[in-house]
Amino acid sequence: MEANNRRVLSGLVHSFSIKLLLLALILLSVPLILYWQFSHAEHEQERLLSNAVDQTNRVTAALLAPRFERFSVEPASLLQEAMARAAGGHTHIKVLMRLANSNPDGFIYVASTPVFPREYLERERAQLIRSGIFKRLAPACDGTTNLGRRFVNPEGTQEILTAMTPVHIGGNCWVVISSENAANLTSWPVGLSFWGTPVMRVAGAIYLLSTVLLIWLFFHMWRNVSRFRRAARRIRFHQGARVSFRQLNTIPELTRVTEDFDSLVDALLASQNRIREAAEENSHALKTPLAVIAQSVEPLKHAVPVEATAARRSIQLIERAVMRLDAMVNAYRDLENAAADLIFPARNATDLSALLRTSLPAYENILAAQGKRLVMRVDDGVVALASDELMEPVIENLLENAASFTPENGAVEVRLSPDGDEARFCVMDRGPGVAPELLPHIFDRSASFRDPPHAVAGHQGLGLWIVKRNIEALGGTVTAHNRSDRGLEVVVRLQLAH
Repeated sequence: MEANNRRVLSGLVHSFSIKLLLLALILLSVPLILYWQFSHAEHEQERLLSNAVDQTNRVTAALLAPRFERFSVEPASLLQEAMARAAGGHTHIKVLMRLANSNPDGFIYVASTPVFPREYLERERAQLIRSGIFKRLAPACDGTTNLGRRFVNPEGTQEILTAMTPVHIGGNCWVVISSENAANLTSWPVGLSFWGTPVMRVAGAIYLLSTVLLIWLFFHMWRNVSRFRRAARRIRFHQGARVSFRQLNTIPELTRVTEDFDSLVDALLASQNRIREAAEENSHALKTPLAVIAQSVEPLKHAVPVEATAARRSIQLIERAVMRLDAMVNAYRDLENAAADLIFPARNATDLSALLRTSLPAYENILAAQGKRLVMRVDDGVVALASDELMEPVIENLLENAASFTPENGAVEVRLSPDGDEARFCVMDRGPGVAPELLPHIFDRSASFRDPPHAVAGHQGLGLWIVKRNIEALGGTVTAHNRSDRGLEVVVRLQLAH
């Protein structure tokens, strides 16, 4: 379990897809962080500007208060001059007055700087009345000094209504309004979302372009990996004409890698062909002297008298030895060809259901002669990527192994069924099972853990090793575990043919 966890963790750490997913999450988090930071900066900027102009407006109102007290006894031009000195820069100052006992909206413009046309001031006054600002000052002329509102003047220019400072003199309510064109407060547009600024639009375009490039890179890499996988599958399954990794590649940096892949495939095919050629050459080299011996014996058979019993016995022994040697040479050639097939086996759609129904009756008769039974549960139409030549030794060795451990009157069970995308082939016996510490080693070459009475003379421990070798050559897996109610179950899994 610990080893499996380490393998899973190692796979996650080195996974190309996981790294790209983490990079995508980082890219997605960047706009969120920037939005939070810029929003906070925008709110802080507005707060600082609002406080600054509020304090400026308070000072302006204090400077103008003496003029309000003497407004009735001195020329109005003095108030206008004082407002001009207090304004400075791009600040707009307007002074309104409401006489004692007037209605809440009874404010009239007294003066402004810069000087605006009367019609302009009336339209602005109407807008202020509709906004409800004046009602906040009634009736005691002591409303808030910082309304924190944006106001679009009659010219359509956005202003920030930074402050309204009331001054109560002689029962009359004087109001000093200072406002500023939003574009003049700071180089950063006030009232405009930072997403709408040119700088952020350029940055957003660059970010979007980098994201598109990353997505393009991901799909480009994934497409090449998928091509390589399909090519490897075609090569492994001997499907269609030979394909080249180099020709499928579209990434220059992977050119050397694809060339190495093609070289590996060529070396694999060359090794397979050399083994076959060596088997044929050795077989031919051995059969030639055997044929000479066999031909040379024929004249001797006719030349030796019938009464020469010892000589004729020797000739018969030579003929039998030649026949055995010829059979051994043929077996050697077949084994070498089988070894070549294991290097690069030709897998095709194999009907395992039909193969088992054809093979199992012969084993059923053999088991019956031993006083044992064969129980078959074979589903129809289970077609897997396999090979008849490699599967036949698998079936033979698994059944012989199970039969050797099954007691008399016992049963060997064989099951075949689809399991997801795999074919599941199981052979079960009713023997003593295998010690847990030995289970991982039963598929090792020359492994034999037979105790009396299951020991077999001449047993070399190659059966299950051949099973594992053939199944893994076909791209499948083979495992074994003890059954809960006594016995051993060997499970073979092969990919289904789609």
